[in-house]
Amino acid sequence: PPPPPPPLSLPDKLDAPPAEFVCPISHQVMSDPVVGPAGISYEREALRQWLSVRKIDPTTQASLDMGDVYANFSLRGLIARWAA
Repeated sequence: PPPPPPPLSLPDKLDAPPAEFVCPISHQVMSDPVVGPAGISYEREALRQWLSVRKIDPTTQASLDMGDVYANFSLRGLIARWAA
């Protein structure tokens, strides 16, 4: 597959984000969201670090590795519009 796009450049100070824009691992607004088989989105680097220690989805506890996730372009676009 093609390499993922670079993470979004987000301003330092933003209004409270919608909960869907916040990574359940890092608790920060996602700049490079990926989605797993269960449909849950995570910040790519936060998930990569999580999976380097544990090989399970942090939300569902199902087996997971980085090959199972894909860039979430729809969410990325929504976050970019919100942050603009």
